[in-house]
Amino acid sequence: MWKVFKSILDRIKMERYHRLHKKAALKILKQVELENGKVSDSVIKQCNEYAKKKLGSIKYAPWLYVYSAMNGKFKSGWIPDNYYGEVIVAQLEGEYARPSRLKPLSNRILNTNKLPDLLYINNGLFIKPGSFTVITVEQAYKVLFSDNEVVIFKENESSQGKGIHYFRSEDWNDDLKNIKNGVFQKVIFQHPFFDSLFPHPGATVRMTTALDDLGQATLRTAYLRLGRAQNEDGISYVKSSSAIKIPINIKNGELSSRGYYPSWKSIEYHPDTHAYFKNKKIPNFELAVRTVVELHQNYPFVKCIGWDVTINSKSEVEVMEWNAEHNDIKFSEAIHGPCFSDFLH
Repeated sequence: MWKVFKSILDRIKMERYHRLHKKAALKILKQVELENGKVSDSVIKQCNEYAKKKLGSIKYAPWLYVYSAMNGKFKSGWIPDNYYGEVIVAQLEGEYARPSRLKPLSNRILNTNKLPDLLYINNGLFIKPGSFTVITVEQAYKVLFSDNEVVIFKENESSQGKGIHYFRSEDWNDDLKNIKNGVFQKVIFQHPFFDSLFPHPGATVRMTTALDDLGQATLRTAYLRLGRAQNEDGISYVKSSSAIKIPINIKNGELSSRGYYPSWKSIEYHPDTHAYFKNKKIPNFELAVRTVVELHQNYPFVKCIGWDVTINSKSEVEVMEWNAEHNDIKFSEAIHGPCFSDFLH
């Protein structure tokens, strides 16, 4: 009886999942068509046939409409975002993707010092990175604030700018009771290049790597995310709900001449600073590529990983986040895709 009930619940949940994806895709499609023109009936037909014959259902077609509108044509090999979440992630990632949600494990799993981790907390215990020894509250305060006035705290399973808090030394005792499981990280002083585009912290380069059939990791797509002035509340960080995304040429690190609002409306400059994107290149991009590729090879249990990295003021690569689950491929597929056609073998 329970199995039947669970099956019904799973079906209802999945129907809602696809319904929400369709709604989001058609909303974005309207915006893209305002700039690029309406998708032709022949292309819509190609999308529908591909969704049904290659992917198994017409429910995967809406994101294909969006990708086609962005490119002015249909491309075989595209993966709709809802197909990626329902089929690819479930088949290729499975339970091995979950550890990326558990931030205190990242250092040990990835075997790296590229994360700006200062301290972990789990079940009320403060734990030092590297040695993973438990320390007292008093010792934790010294670790965090001996060299820092402010630190960032990220809850487990936080994403898209949610579950992120800032702690100041003077507020430590008052805020202790609200701390959940997660990681404390240092504030990264970003490279002047990012300040030239938007002079507030939090610029993030999203890089997506994938393993090929021989188990070799390669960079498949990348884009820069910049915050908005409207987010400013003393200290800022990038929120997906308002960030500007600028595609990056993965061969040389150059920014596209056009960026995009969350609505996918295009723009040639940052809306707050009016700094243009054209002829700009991510500093030390080649090192960032090598870094995420090497890190993926350290965890070859999942096919695809999204990395949030930045370049600090010393031109060093710092890895802020990694996501081995549904790491949101729709923008990447639209601007660079097909990026993952080998997943469809």
